[in-house]
Amino acid sequence: MFIPQIEVDAKDIVVKKEFSNAFWHTELEQILNGNGVELAIIAGFAAEQCVLFTYNGALERGFKAVMLQNGIISSKDDVIHTTYRDRDLISDPVIAFLVGA
Repeated sequence: MFIPQIEVDAKDIVVKKEFSNAFWHTELEQILNGNGVELAIIAGFAAEQCVLFTYNGALERGFKAVMLQNGIISSKDDVIHTTYRDRDLISDPVIAFLVGA
């Protein structure tokens, strides 16, 4: 685990991926559809690769997709700015408000 503050509970759904797009050759789409998920909030490492490919994969499969503000990283500084500039964003406080936390 890259970020020790992220705690994975035994009942959490874990999708292991081998390709840049988290939907490609995984059960992610079926899991989201099976749980009635319509909005995919995308976060992660390698904004210029995995994050963008998964964002596009969500859109291609009919999900609404947003980037988590301050939730992506990259080894290239300009990529994060461009990613946020060109995609819909959602912030942690907005998520907390929407779910009533």
